[in-house]
Amino acid sequence: MSPHSDSPSQDNSSRVPTGPLDVGPDCWMVGHRNPEALLQCNTYVRTLDTNRSSYHVCVDPGSRLDFPVVEANIGELVGDISEIDRFTVNHQDPDVTGNCPFFCLANPKIKMIATEETWRLLQHLRFTPGRIHLANVAAKTRFSIAAGHDWQVVPTPFCHFRGAMAFYDPEIRTLFSGDLFGGFNRLGGVHLIATEEDWSGIAQFHEIYMPTREVLRYAVQQIRQLRPTVETIAPQHGHVITGDLVSIFLERMYDLRVGHDLLADTHDEEKLAGYQEVLAQIVERAELSLGRAEVLRRLKNTNIDDDLAQFIAFEGQTIVLLRDGYRAVTRVTSRLGHGERLQFVVGLRSVVLSACTERDLPIPPVGAGIEAEATGNME
Repeated sequence: MSPHSDSPSQDNSSRVPTGPLDVGPDCWMVGHRNPEALLQCNTYVRTLDTNRSSYHVCVDPGSRLDFPVVEANIGELVGDISEIDRFTVNHQDPDVTGNCPFFCLANPKIKMIATEETWRLLQHLRFTPGRIHLANVAAKTRFSIAAGHDWQVVPTPFCHFRGAMAFYDPEIRTLFSGDLFGGFNRLGGVHLIATEEDWSGIAQFHEIYMPTREVLRYAVQQIRQLRPTVETIAPQHGHVITGDLVSIFLERMYDLRVGHDLLADTHDEEKLAGYQEVLAQIVERAELSLGRAEVLRRLKNTNIDDDLAQFIAFEGQTIVLLRDGYRAVTRVTSRLGHGERLQFVVGLRSVVLSACTERDLPIPPVGAGIEAEATGNME
């Protein structure tokens, strides 16, 4: 085996982590760290020693787009994907399950662990594991992942699927959390281990994909009850959370407003002044490349059907926020970034992420279209 290590200090524009990346003892992230993507897909392999031999478990097999990398990294660790004895699935999305058929073809005896709700949809992919273990938390919270090794099922319903289930390995105190605690990364930010600066991407991911704060609170409560205490959270997207950030991010997640909470909140009154400051920073950043006149021309254009005129007004050359800064910031960012180079658009997005985080404001979904443009598929 030739595991690799990764940390934020190693991450820069000239270095992209490759190969299996250390997560913990006998545990690696084997997915693709893609510097041109804003959403990394993490696949994990955990090797367990039994009385007879080593037993290899894959967590969230990952996207078909990443399969060549996943296959090569697993090959470096254990020889071949046919050596994977079992895989777990958090939920049924294609970025989690796309590679399941490849694992089943490589090892017809492979075992799969998923909830009944997840398998109900997964079977439409027409792959057949050798054996299926339905993770039924009502029956028991612990199960044998391999001889002499127990894992714990951690229900995280509606985060973001009804049947989502996290898995806890108490031996290495690592929670494989699926989409929960996943996050967007900055373009090129492909380090594996999370830093404080990565919270804004985690917050935005949850604000977009999670339905309401109440389901997050339920999930956080389940995690806080785990014993021994969780020391590492390994999500299916973004960065692995370790050290003091585990408790810090759990606390922030408990209070994060997401999904319907944001739709139901007009974001007026107490938040308006904060979003006015965010808007000013976006405009200031855009002016560096476009100039003041071009920025104003784009924002005053009445031939674009996005209702921006309902949210902002102009007093001379000053842009005034009238209401609903959450939606206004989204529309302004979209207008200013339309047709521009990727680096310019990512720069505007970075302003929004940092400015909203500093002011404790819900982060608008300003990343739409960026990843498509990065891969050449922007329309």
